[in-house]
Amino acid sequence: GGAGTGGQMTADPCDERAKLIYLVDTDNSLWSFKPSAMPPLTRIGLLNCPVMEGPPPFPGIPGPKPTPFSMAVDRSANAWVLYSDGTVWKVDTSNASCTATTFQKNQMGFETFGMGFVSNAAGSDMETLYIAGGAHNPLTGAPTGPIRLGTLNLMSFAISPLGTVTGNPELTGTGDAELWGFYPDVMPAKVAKLDKMTGAETMTFPASMISGMPEAWAFAFWGGDFYMFLKKMGDPSTTIYKMNRMTGAVTTFMANTGRTIVGAGVSTCAPIVIG
Repeated sequence: GGAGTGGQMTADPCDERAKLIYLVDTDNSLWSFKPSAMPPLTRIGLLNCPVMEGPPPFPGIPGPKPTPFSMAVDRSANAWVLYSDGTVWKVDTSNASCTATTFQKNQMGFETFGMGFVSNAAGSDMETLYIAGGAHNPLTGAPTGPIRLGTLNLMSFAISPLGTVTGNPELTGTGDAELWGFYPDVMPAKVAKLDKMTGAETMTFPASMISGMPEAWAFAFWGGDFYMFLKKMGDPSTTIYKMNRMTGAVTTFMANTGRTIVGAGVSTCAPIVIG
């Protein structure tokens, strides 16, 4: 919108790259996703994070190579990618290049976790990285203990635990300071607004049309809608679903993307509404 007579146009502090959703798949490919674009998905490149192979299951058999687990994107369009081995890497969303961090894995029992940045106040350029996770079975990915909400400080790389959540959510934040979780592993599947201090659900939208056995999932808010990236048992690949933030109505945005999407990150620069 334009400024009125004598009004000041406020400069948008956000880079255009910080307004997109970013996705990572099990093949280590990084994508940008702009729901209003045609086509909405653009491949950026291949993550080259030098993750270490796990211990060999049998002598002479190479150990499992860690794969991306979840992702968050900050207001400078940096992606922060958690791998299945509990390491966190900083990724440049312009070219998918990877930088190591000093994050110490398995802090406070948070082995793996979903994550999302949330504005500290509506419209603020200050933000906090929220995480939800715990200990997981390395073979099945199923939680082996309580799933807790916490924050991750990207200056000190320290985790501060908050409350507990019921289920195993992926998180997304909004530029108007709300924290939301996507829970495909409960019946019915749901999207819930979370209290940022306790993890308690303050508003819940059931999403029964996408209930089932989830294999891979991710979650992002953009332009007034939630985007759920979900591959269920038996699905050939991830389907992208869209949920209206006001009504909770769910529609299929893109069936069978051909990828298995495990992480989605969106910064608090992303549009809150589409004008």
